[in-house]
Formats: sequence, structure tokens, C-alpha cells
Amino acid sequence: MLAIDRQKRREAETELDYLQIFEFNPDNQRQAIEVIHRQEEPFFIDYQTYTIKGKMPDFQIKKLWVIDDRSHQTMLLSEDY
Repeated sequence: MLAIDRQKRREAETELDYLQIFEFNPDNQRQAIEVIHRQEEPFFIDYQTYTIKGKMPDFQIKKLWVIDDRSHQTMLLSEDY
């Protein structure tokens, strides 16, 4: 997922912010998970839909925050922030 994101950023010429936000919206009817990836400065948003083969997993994560200070990367669930 992050490799695709880097390619899209290069194409859009958008600089990576230290805070990345990923939102996950499962759609059981379509057997898919929509992933919304965004950052605030500079503004960037991307929508991806991933189809799940087989049984749809019980997906509990709604939002994931990724903080990158160039020496460490930290992932937090929104309820942990």
C-alpha cells in the first residue's frame, strides 16, 4: 500500500507530511474495503478500494495514524492518541 502511495505522490508532486492518516471502511455487501489516505500539509487525499477474496474478515480498525519523524515511524490507532 505504501509503495503505491509513493508512486502516486511522485506523480502528483506532493511532499510527504510527518502525519499520515488512513481510514478503513469495510463494505460487506461488495466484499471490499475502501481505504482513504490523507494528509493535511500539503493537502493530499487518495481513495483505494481493495476486493477481498473469500470470507470478509472481521475488520475492527477504522482509522490509523502514522507519524514519521525521519528516524522513527509510529503507528497509532485513533483511540490510542
